[in-house]
This record gives sequence, structure tokens and C-alpha cells, in this order.
Amino acid sequence: MNPYYYVIKHKPSGKLYIGSQYGKNSDPDNLLKTYFTSSKKVKELIEKDGVDSFEIEYIDCRVDARDYEQKTLMEVYEICGREVFLENYLNRNLSPGIVLTEDIIKKANEKRKISNSIAAKKLIEEGRHNFQVKNAGEYEHVRKLRSEKMIGNNYGSKRKMTQELKNKLAEKSKGNTNVRNTKWWNDGKQRKRSKECPGEEWKEGFQING
Repeated sequence: MNPYYYVIKHKPSGKLYIGSQYGKNSDPDNLLKTYFTSSKKVKELIEKDGVDSFEIEYIDCRVDARDYEQKTLMEVYEICGREVFLENYLNRNLSPGIVLTEDIIKKANEKRKISNSIAAKKLIEEGRHNFQVKNAGEYEHVRKLRSEKMIGNNYGSKRKMTQELKNKLAEKSKGNTNVRNTKWWNDGKQRKRSKECPGEEWKEGFQING
């Protein structure tokens, strides 16, 4: 393995291509012999004009070849600007993932839309999409999924109501006046909830008059 950074030139157009090769098969002696870059644009020109239409301008063997390629591309792009860069360089992607031409941008957006669509479909099928979470009551399959997830848990409607559990709940509810089947009562000074009237002076209702 001998990673390297390189610059090659397309002689008919004078355009340059900046790249690097790294990995177990990297070897500067392979450039334009068995390795013809990873660029689709360069390969199209080789098919059209032949491999001899390219010449090696610069090679630098270095362990950071990939990072150096990215750094150099970004620096050149910032200096030249988009239009000048496209006019003088064959690179159509600035690593990591900065695309340049309208065609590449369009394709990238299409891929992103497809990816987002697939992800959204999966969330909907699982009942986890944002609009389903906010409006879960309107989606029967969401309720079904949630109820299925509750099976085996020790809470909710799937919980087995044993006598022991009833006793625990009854003990827990002692002293809690806000329970089912109770009413508000007041004696003109204070109020409380209970199933039956607390006494002769107590009247049904929350509002204390007087």
C-alpha cells in the first residue's frame, strides 16, 4: 500500500483533475495504466479520446493522500469560485459530498426524496410518524400497534387484575378524596368530595356561598 495524491491533465481541453488513491492496491505506478481515477467524467474522456489524451502533472506519495485531496479541492474551489472551477477542472464532486453541476444536484435531490419517502413509509407502517403520534386516536392501526406492545406489561388494559392488586390499589386510594363516583360537598366554610353527604350542614356543590 502506497497512498498518493495526484493531478492529471486532459491535453485536448487543458482541464485538470485532482485525486488520490489509497487502500491496499494503491500504487503511483498504476496511475493511467491500471488505475484510471474514480471519476465518471475522466473515464468518459478516456473512452472518447484515449488514455494518451491524459498526462500526469503531479504525484505526491503521502499517508494523508485522501484528506489532502479534499483539503486541496476545497481551497481551489474557494479561490476560483463555482464557474471558473467547472471551466478548468474535471472534478464534479468536492469531498465530502459537495456536488457542483445542476445535473448532479438534481440527481442528489431525487435520491434524497426517494430516501425520505422510504423512511416516511416505514414510520407510517410502524405507527411512529409525527402526525400519527399527534393524532393517534384517529388511526386504528396505531392504536392496535400500541395495544399489542402493551401485552405482557404490568400496566394498562392488558394488566391482569388480581385480588392482590385490587387490595393494593384500594390501600393506595385511601385518603384520596378525588375518586370515581364522588361528589363535591360544602358546609359554607370548606368543601370535600364523598359519595354520601358528610352531614346535615353539608350541601351538594363546589361553590361556597356566604
